[in-house]
Amino acid sequence: MTLDAPRESQTIRLPAETLSSMREWAVAGTGLTAAARVRDPNGRTAFVKNDWSDGWVLPGGAVERDESLAGGARREVREETTLDADIVAPLVVFEQSYVDESDGKTAFTAQYVVYDARADGEIPDADRLGETDDEIRAARWFQTPPDALHDGDLLGQYLE
Repeated sequence: MTLDAPRESQTIRLPAETLSSMREWAVAGTGLTAAARVRDPNGRTAFVKNDWSDGWVLPGGAVERDESLAGGARREVREETTLDADIVAPLVVFEQSYVDESDGKTAFTAQYVVYDARADGEIPDADRLGETDDEIRAARWFQTPPDALHDGDLLGQYLE
């Protein structure tokens, strides 16, 4: 996959059990995650809180076998916010190494692509969002990135 976007490296250290649960996606599946920095006409950005992160994240998730990266980003934005996003262009590609935190060995690699996107509309209450009832804990528009931003050190420069 070749995308015209900056590339960054990211190491994700997780317990062996968590890595094992992700292996099918990474090895037998696509090993791709797509998200979007969705902005509205007022310059606000959409963020969500989900069941796996400690803070706010961009809407996104695993890309399925039968869809493009941009299509995966569009689908995930819709599932997590109900917004119909116009996916514009890739902002950054994170080359991810998933490492076993107990022994430091790389279990697998993956890619996380963040797209620039545009959308307009209201974001409903979290109980109407996500594929499962408890997947999305909160979702809303922010004028500036929230303080509690998951991976803010990596994403910060791409959210301006």
